[in-house]
Amino acid sequence: MDHSKALEKIKKLLRLAASDNPHEAATAMRQARALMEKYRLEESDVQLAEVYECAARSGSKMTPPQWEANMVGAVSQAYACKVLFMTGIGEWRFIGEMAELASYTMTLLLRQVRQSRRDFISTQLKRCKTATKTKRADVFCSAWVSAVRKQVMAFAGNDEPSPATAAYMLKHHADTAKLDCRNRNANKGTGLRAMTDAMHGFIAAGDVRLNHGVNGQEQFALN
Repeated sequence: MDHSKALEKIKKLLRLAASDNPHEAATAMRQARALMEKYRLEESDVQLAEVYECAARSGSKMTPPQWEANMVGAVSQAYACKVLFMTGIGEWRFIGEMAELASYTMTLLLRQVRQSRRDFISTQLKRCKTATKTKRADVFCSAWVSAVRKQVMAFAGNDEPSPATAAYMLKHHADTAKLDCRNRNANKGTGLRAMTDAMHGFIAAGDVRLNHGVNGQEQFALN
């Protein structure tokens, strides 16, 4: 048995050690301690083994738009994760005990906001220049994300990342740089057109619902 398999075995035993059956709990704890001693594993090693890295593909390989970063912030907070942007690869990396759920939620949200963005452009911005379409669609997406954020936070919660996640980051990602996001409307005012584009975003997000999916996993669905 290698270290990774030993860790999985120890985690299962520690879960059994929480059993209401005193005999079963004591036996499981004894076996877990024996394995930890045999493979020279500390409790911190077991805790770090509960932390995962899961990715969600970004729409940009170098500089993601601000609205996408805002969505990542909501998802990572909701699932108590740390998050990194992998420049060049173009993906968001969620890190924590619930990283798989975070990346799953983020992937579905991005799929839906991109579809809503395409619909908005094709119906409302047909006569606009390409650059104008992009900027106005960003306003739409920012409003969409703002509306959906409330659902994400209410459904998943907003606990802080665990000490194990912080230790994992220190061990595996100690050197990180601040991410610069792209805001194409940074110098634009909040005129009537921007307010109208934002209104379309809020309305489009009204069709998004977060429900319990198969095997307890969350999923977003358009109703």
